[in-house]
Amino acid sequence: MSTKPADPTDWDTQPLPAECTTIALDRLFSSDEMHRIRAGFIPEWMEEKWFVYWQDDTLYFHRSWTGYCIYVVRFVREGEAWRMVRAEVNRDYRQYQMEDDEEDAKLIPDLIDGLLLEREW
Repeated sequence: MSTKPADPTDWDTQPLPAECTTIALDRLFSSDEMHRIRAGFIPEWMEEKWFVYWQDDTLYFHRSWTGYCIYVVRFVREGEAWRMVRAEVNRDYRQYQMEDDEEDAKLIPDLIDGLLLEREW
């Protein structure tokens, strides 16, 4: 993993399309966890399928091969911690075939745990 925080200019990305939905999320992260989350993720290998960066209290998830924006995850500060509160999710079937809000609501925390906090998936 790169030691430099990910920046939107580090990858060729596409914006979230108009075809999207909003799902509620609710998870609190400590300031230490948020330090790691805000660093994002820059893929180094073909098998690493995500490019993730932090900007304006928001975490952006793009597919590394296509640059398509899949998730835009919003956070709010609560004292020293941060709460993940909602995500806009790509629903353009040409870019992302998932249509199940519940599955996306499970996958987003898993991606954060696995990619950004380097925990077991």
